[in-house]
Amino acid sequence: MRDCTILVRIIAALWIAAGLSACASTGGGMPHPEFLASPDQPAEPREISDPLEKQNRAVFEGNEEINHAIIYPVAKAYNENVPEDVRDSIDAFTTNLNEPIVFANDVLQLRLEAAATTLGRFIVNSTVGIGGLFDVAATQQMPPQSGDFGQTLYVWGFRDSPYLVLPILGPTNVRDAIGSGIEFAAQIPAGGLYPSGLAATVAGNVATAGSVLGPLSDLRKAGDMETLEEGSLDFYSMLRSVADQKRQAELQEAIETSALTAPPSPPDPNAIEPVMVLTASPAFSEKPATLASAKPQVPKQPPETRVIIGTPTVPE
Repeated sequence: MRDCTILVRIIAALWIAAGLSACASTGGGMPHPEFLASPDQPAEPREISDPLEKQNRAVFEGNEEINHAIIYPVAKAYNENVPEDVRDSIDAFTTNLNEPIVFANDVLQLRLEAAATTLGRFIVNSTVGIGGLFDVAATQQMPPQSGDFGQTLYVWGFRDSPYLVLPILGPTNVRDAIGSGIEFAAQIPAGGLYPSGLAATVAGNVATAGSVLGPLSDLRKAGDMETLEEGSLDFYSMLRSVADQKRQAELQEAIETSALTAPPSPPDPNAIEPVMVLTASPAFSEKPATLASAKPQVPKQPPETRVIIGTPTVPE
């Protein structure tokens, strides 16, 4: 009975999470403002594959009704009544809970530097940061890293994927939807499926906390979402473009930093290549004599020495 109770609590928390995160479900959170007007963007935006646009728009309209009826009012109350320090701690705590999944995906992508940074963040924030309530690692030059199973599938070769809008969950694509499903299954605490014990209770409570506080963290971005909607003639197209730009930046980062796909390092234009200089010896620099004028060098013989034995004869 206790095992069933833990499982029911997890499922209930996930349903609450889905409802609260409808307004901020753009495949990883609301994109930063630079994705709306980046000077590096091409003159013509990249064409987004959306073969299911008719069905996607129908689902999108249903999600919008939930946003206006529930999400935007709740988000406004949350941002106005919860102190900023508390909201920062909730953000840091939910990010820290997700670090093991980020670490696992960075390893699967062979992004060893990102994996090391993520592991360091988790250790520092779980200890010095009091269980992740404070992002101490960010002050030590260890910024958050990207890493999810949809990104892993992209590095492994699952590149092109059509755009998809899910009920409640919002914008994504087929590849990322599959990746999110696998991650969800991986995060179900195994301890909750076994007889009751301290490990099962802690695992169940941590999973429940992460499921509930994660959407609360997303509520901070609901104001940006509402502002974007008010300034858009076609909010569906605008949100699709913004979500795609943010996701493409994360995918490109993974491609460029993975040992599986990273391009070879270009040669350093400032490097000085060694130059071999051949210098002739002075003997070779002299003008050689011709065969005709050349004379063999005969060594000089020492003067002949005579030895006289007996009385020398004096000539008359």
